[in-house]
Amino acid sequence: MNFTILQLFHSYGSPLHIEKILQETNVPRSSLYRQIKALTQAGLLETAGKGLYAPGWLVDEISRVKENSFDFLVENALSIMQELSDDLGESINLTAVKGSKVMVLAHLESKHNLRYSYEEGQVLDIFKGASSKILLAYLTEEHRQFLLNSSLSPEEGEKLEQELTEIRNKGYSLTNSEVDESAIGISAPILRGGKYIMGGLSIAGPDFRINGDKIDTYIHRLKEAAADISLMME
Repeated sequence: MNFTILQLFHSYGSPLHIEKILQETNVPRSSLYRQIKALTQAGLLETAGKGLYAPGWLVDEISRVKENSFDFLVENALSIMQELSDDLGESINLTAVKGSKVMVLAHLESKHNLRYSYEEGQVLDIFKGASSKILLAYLTEEHRQFLLNSSLSPEEGEKLEQELTEIRNKGYSLTNSEVDESAIGISAPILRGGKYIMGGLSIAGPDFRINGDKIDTYIHRLKEAAADISLMME
């Protein structure tokens, strides 16, 4: 695998056109296409338009680990999470993708005695629950397909992909009793530049409290709050 291609992004920025890569590497066109395909499948490159390529999801993950950008996300999200907690009284969670799992970055407890508690640093199944599925839905296609193909059967992956498409179309994820019995989870995406998923903002509570018109109200509040955090991250 020719990692010289990746070094070009450090020298010239992103994205790069295939002709520029060809010019700078002096690799035969057929060989270059094979190398780019391999880098894309590995998550090191992704398509950014016709003939354009950019660093892929794995590069973003490595960069995030190095820079510890989760701290910046938590810092910007906490005040808005506290407002939601004060107004709605339910558990509020901030989650993000870490490798092939989902990690709870911050958690504010419900005011009620009956509640669904999480812990900061807790690792969640990326395929179950609103707070995980919202992240999976908005990952780059290459990253998402890598996770689906490496963990699920083709039939399971196809079914989940249909659900994730619906989540993207609606702009939120809603699950009932998927992780905990009788628990409702609602989550909205925190996006950078309206595209790149930074994290998920979620509400969790029992279905006897979160039902009817409350669901629509909570969805609206979550989407607004997640959008506000997104703006703060720019």
